[in-house]
Amino acid sequence: MKKNIDVNEEKLSALEMYLAQKNTTLDEELTKYTEQLYTKTVPQNVRNYSQQT
Repeated sequence: MKKNIDVNEEKLSALEMYLAQKNTTLDEELTKYTEQLYTKTVPQNVRNYSQQT
């Protein structure tokens, strides 16, 4: 599922430029951060249930 977020275009452009210098993309970084946030926030038993379904 894709979600849209509202981001200042100038900030987004600068962020993408500097991420490219680090050989990564905004999508890759957001995916990593989302997984970290999910692991930190969602209880283990709920994560286990989600993996089984």
